[in-house]
Amino acid sequence: MVSSAAGNIAERYRLIKGFYGGAASLEALLVMASISTVIIYLYSADVFISAAFFAAVLASTLLLNRVVAAFLGRKSPNYTSRRLDSLSVVETGVVFAGILLSAPLRWVNLAAAVAVLAASAASSVFLSYSVRRAIGFRITPLLAALLSTPPMLLNLLTLQAFLANWSKAIQISLTSFLVGVVSLEIVRHLIDLSKPIQGIRPFRLLQAFLASLLSGHSRELEELMMRLGNEDRVGCELFVLRRVGKPSVALVVSDIHPGPFRAVGSSMFPAILQNKLAEKGFQPIVLKGLSSHEKNLANIELSEKVAETIAEEAKRLEKNGAYFTEASGLWRTNFDGVSSLTVNIADKEMVILTLHPQPMEDLPPEVLPPHHTSKKIVVDSHNSFSDNLKNLDNTTIEKIRTFLTNSSEQSPSPLSKIRIGYARAVPSDIGPSDGVGAGGISCILFEVNGVKTSLVVADANNAMPWVRNVLQQVASENGCVDTELCTTDTHMVNAVSLGGRGYHPLGEAIPPEKLATLFDELHKRAAEDLADAAAAHKTVTLENVKVFSDFLDVVSQAVSFGVRVYRVAALAVPLLSIMLATLLL
Repeated sequence: MVSSAAGNIAERYRLIKGFYGGAASLEALLVMASISTVIIYLYSADVFISAAFFAAVLASTLLLNRVVAAFLGRKSPNYTSRRLDSLSVVETGVVFAGILLSAPLRWVNLAAAVAVLAASAASSVFLSYSVRRAIGFRITPLLAALLSTPPMLLNLLTLQAFLANWSKAIQISLTSFLVGVVSLEIVRHLIDLSKPIQGIRPFRLLQAFLASLLSGHSRELEELMMRLGNEDRVGCELFVLRRVGKPSVALVVSDIHPGPFRAVGSSMFPAILQNKLAEKGFQPIVLKGLSSHEKNLANIELSEKVAETIAEEAKRLEKNGAYFTEASGLWRTNFDGVSSLTVNIADKEMVILTLHPQPMEDLPPEVLPPHHTSKKIVVDSHNSFSDNLKNLDNTTIEKIRTFLTNSSEQSPSPLSKIRIGYARAVPSDIGPSDGVGAGGISCILFEVNGVKTSLVVADANNAMPWVRNVLQQVASENGCVDTELCTTDTHMVNAVSLGGRGYHPLGEAIPPEKLATLFDELHKRAAEDLADAAAAHKTVTLENVKVFSDFLDVVSQAVSFGVRVYRVAALAVPLLSIMLATLLL
């Protein structure tokens, strides 16, 4: 399923990514500090107040941010000096805007000038405290509030320059600070009360999500996912293709969904399983079975454990399996927009489904006919992406079910000896930001009666439709009568970028020529690797495994609700601070 939830959540908090850094932050702060200092001196003629303001800008931003990063960075990894500098530029910019607006008003109406200063300070505190609370997973509200005092300090010095009355300046600046802090806590409380997620406060879940997204610290998030999860049965169809004079190929069709994003849960499961199989001496192929987001594993440790169990089962099957030395030639079936490439090995039929060139998403178990037999193993190729499709509708599911019912009536070709070739590439210049996970791209080549058919599997989350067309051309040039493209649906590529979809399907960020060259190299290497093979099969089932449904869409809804409330509060904060400042003046 296309889930842009991670990107959508992150997009709401663009400040946390940091759009200034290093020299840019310093330059922006120096410019704002210098201009503000000149304005304050013109009104107060007080060198001490003016110098104190300039020093306060630098001390409460650049200096404070480095002290915070040094002492709190281990406790809250999101508190980096670069990210905090970005926030300082924004919060100081809001105060600076207030100073620029109030300066000409000072000559006309002192109360109006003070009101503008109070409004800008309250808005700045509201913004800075919001971000510090959101990204500070282990930071207490009191500490986050204390770290959000720089706007109050700058406002205090500016008010003193305008009013020449410390008592009034302190009262108004402190009131503006409290308005900003209390308003955010009211917003947070409303969100937590209105949108609880299975008893977990949305704001706490959001903090854990941002800790994982921004700094890669996912333990807290996975602990919450364990609470959100339930125990279920997971499994896979395991094939071992033992070859003469070559390493055995382990082919796995898994019903575990590789989500929700990056290294959280089972997002990296296909690559982890490939590595575990490789450690056992296998050449791995991991395919996507019928699964949806209800089969995400709760944490990466569980992914490692399940992958190790499957790899151990593969080793046992290699030694003790019942092997079939013959197989039917691979065949293609097309009907009503559904296409399949069927591989007959180990007395099983592995049916690889695609809707290409029409878009496709996760194939749920509901596509299976009522009297589906265990002999037919359905693979979700997950190879035709469109932003316009979020999930399959009932009509498409019924169409696939009808296809599988009719295709079961077809008879395969006579059995013959089979040869298998294998190649795998993990390019150093292509990675998650390009849409390819740690598992890289693999090619398995089947030869029956001299007829070659290839299967290319990319550790990616879906593919642009043209990628399959490129593969077909390359496979044909390498002597294959047919081919199919599959992706593992890995979500380790998800939420790599903030905002929007948050990931690239295979081919969106990689030129066609580069993929064509890679496909060609894989086919040539696999052809050189061809060897006589025999196949064994085993169904691996694991009971009482902690899984969870994808909560990010729910969190995204809570964030969207929170943003609406936040916007209302953001408008109310300056108005309330103006009213209170007027009363105190």
